[in-house]
Amino acid sequence: MFAMIKLVMCYPSLEKENVGTDMLFSPLALAYLASHTPSYYEIELYDEYVGSDLDPEMIDADIVAVSSLSSGILRAYEIGDKCRVRGIMTVIGGAHVTSLPEEALEHFDTVITGEGEKPWIQLLKDYEEGHPKRLYNGASNVPLDNVSTPDRQMIHSNYHYPSVMTSRGCPYACSFCYLTIYEDRAYRTIPHDTVLKDLDSLRGNPFIIITDENFIGYNEHDFEDRKLLLHQMIHRDYQMIWGCQASIHIAEQPGLMKLMYQAGCRIVFIGFESSDTESLESINKTHNIGIDYKDVVKKIHQEKIAVIASCILGMDNHRNDYHKQLINELKNINADFVRVFFMTAWPGTPLYEELKKEGRTTKNWDNLRKDVPSTQFKYYSHEEALKARKEILRSFFNWYNLLVVSFRWLFKDRSLLSVFLRITIRFFFAEIIKYKRARNVIHQNNDL
Repeated sequence: MFAMIKLVMCYPSLEKENVGTDMLFSPLALAYLASHTPSYYEIELYDEYVGSDLDPEMIDADIVAVSSLSSGILRAYEIGDKCRVRGIMTVIGGAHVTSLPEEALEHFDTVITGEGEKPWIQLLKDYEEGHPKRLYNGASNVPLDNVSTPDRQMIHSNYHYPSVMTSRGCPYACSFCYLTIYEDRAYRTIPHDTVLKDLDSLRGNPFIIITDENFIGYNEHDFEDRKLLLHQMIHRDYQMIWGCQASIHIAEQPGLMKLMYQAGCRIVFIGFESSDTESLESINKTHNIGIDYKDVVKKIHQEKIAVIASCILGMDNHRNDYHKQLINELKNINADFVRVFFMTAWPGTPLYEELKKEGRTTKNWDNLRKDVPSTQFKYYSHEEALKARKEILRSFFNWYNLLVVSFRWLFKDRSLLSVFLRITIRFFFAEIIKYKRARNVIHQNNDL
């Protein structure tokens, strides 16, 4: 019989993300770890993105476990330092510390790199036996047969939309993508019964987000697996609609898209990034080269699924009038919703290593966000890039364009309209917050 062990889990953040933010869906990392934690652990969650802050000088805990993005890593290190002084066992995981474990070990007793479930189980066993290690690594190519469902009690209620995961991994090697830090990464699916059990727990939610890197997979075997899952989702009649991320090759799979629609999918997020070959080659996104984006959107629309077009601003061949060209291209392909991110160099990625040699990266982790310019661009100053992004978004988020898209779906599928309008309103207010935040960062950097 074990004595109760007090475990505090935390997502650290210096910013509250739930005020006016669009498409805010819940992280799952700590919820998955909680599902692999013995019942004699008393777990308390602090999600600083959307909820109360953790006070490391007052918290009552035996272990404090943190999962952090780069933008929250300095807050994480503050928590780690103060808890260690008090004799509390500290552990951290996530993409940032996977790429920079030695940095993290200066502030935490233990660092978990890679996927967390298996090393987490081993860490707790070692802790109970009195000899936890400093570093654990979780492979990113192992089957997910025993991944379990996330413990949804460890997901804060302030998130707009629940998240669901049905697969992990991506074999592509886009140079800007944080996934490239996982050298052994492989695409793997979660067992259908596990996914369905998770979806069963979410009945009654009108809209969910499937967070897979690429819901449809990468080959015919994957497509068939997805069809089997979708057939089961259709049979269970969840009465919810959902969005997901997919590669551009979804347009080549009309049968798969039909099943996605029947299962509730109404919107896909696609990384178009750029339409010119030079840009796509520069980020190693060769699978998009030669693709007719307008035809892709048309084929997806034919299956009554909307398209969020994601693009990058600030690549090395983007001269300072590129954003005007991008506006025309996005309107030409008839995207329903656009997302524009700055070229961001995440630690450990090929892009980061390349730009680091040129002195164009930042170690100001607080400001390492896709909506804040941090990389030194070749042809845009940070101020110019911020204004360019604002101009792109204003070209789409105006009354005329909203009416165009609304009428498109009024006659195609009205079930998307309420979600589209709700997301748009949140997006509008979120962009005001993001623009002010980015402007403040730029001014602070200029004052240094």
